[in-house]
Amino acid sequence: MSSRTLANYFCPEDSCAEKVKEELKKAEESIYFMTFSFTNEGIANVILLKHLENMTMQGVMETRQISEHSQFMRLNYSGIDVVKDGNKNNLHHKVFIIDEETVVTGSFNPTGSGDKRNDENILIIKNKEIARQFKEEFDRVYTEANALAS
Repeated sequence: MSSRTLANYFCPEDSCAEKVKEELKKAEESIYFMTFSFTNEGIANVILLKHLENMTMQGVMETRQISEHSQFMRLNYSGIDVVKDGNKNNLHHKVFIIDEETVVTGSFNPTGSGDKRNDENILIIKNKEIARQFKEEFDRVYTEANALAS
């Protein structure tokens, strides 16, 4: 991969949340996400704004991390197709798939601690084949979550 298709950042010094928001703002067709813990209001705001552009948007979040601080209810009430995971253990992915060609992944949870306090990392991968593989995993996790809800 060339340096143009792969970038890495470290939190807190590189502000991973800002890097995630920058990539999400570039979305033109779709955003898919799987998160363990998601409390970052700024990232949720970008997702909500992109949702207004009528693009495909789906998410899966770890059930045990959904609380009053989580963005789950806010995103759900805004009409975004976000579901609780169906894994009896933990959904521990931290992934955003943008336009099925960019993947943002790493140890970073979209939370205040993940951005400002913890030693975390993200990789931004611009590669359709890798994005396809992450989308396949998303589809598996999303299907499992919906099967549990039925």
